[in-house]
Amino acid sequence: MAVLKEELKLYGISCFVAHEDIHPTKEWQIEIENALDSMDAFVALLTDGFHDSLWTDQEMGFAFARGVPIVPVKLGKDPYGFIGKFQALSCSWMTTAKEIVKILAKHERMVNALIIAIKNCENFDNGNALAEILPSIDKLSPQQERDLLDAFNTNEQVSSSFGFNGRKSHVLGKGLPYHLNRLTGKNYQLFQSQSGKITITT
Repeated sequence: MAVLKEELKLYGISCFVAHEDIHPTKEWQIEIENALDSMDAFVALLTDGFHDSLWTDQEMGFAFARGVPIVPVKLGKDPYGFIGKFQALSCSWMTTAKEIVKILAKHERMVNALIIAIKNCENFDNGNALAEILPSIDKLSPQQERDLLDAFNTNEQVSSSFGFNGRKSHVLGKGLPYHLNRLTGKNYQLFQSQSGKITITT
């Protein structure tokens, strides 16, 4: 759980994991209720022991009642009860974080979190990892479009990563200009200045 929580940080997701995030001096049930009240999405890691907990079913029901996006991840157990109607995500622990984000990228708040993560990206490898989510985005608001452009054009760790500039499309994807064109119907292109700085323009 701790590893997955850390991996999801890359994509701008802040996770609440009860046994890690509750301070020993606080009333743990209140902390769980606060987390459930404020969550933007619920991920159920359906391991073989998931149903053994006294709390997991109640937490799932809480998420279902609130109507937040629910991602059931099949890690030994099929979805059941209220979430039995949802298609389970089947993946290995190694790819769980990325696959969760691909599903959540259909939602506006996840796209906003991704854009912030892209703007704050610290190295090329993280840029390539973030770029893997671009094909899963199916809608951009005008503000998100502008913010993505700004993130690319102001962060050289992003503009120089092949996943975002598309210069190794056969390996790392077609890049942000392609996806901006797909999502907006415009004609964005890469531009490289004499100094070597890469930007996206129309």
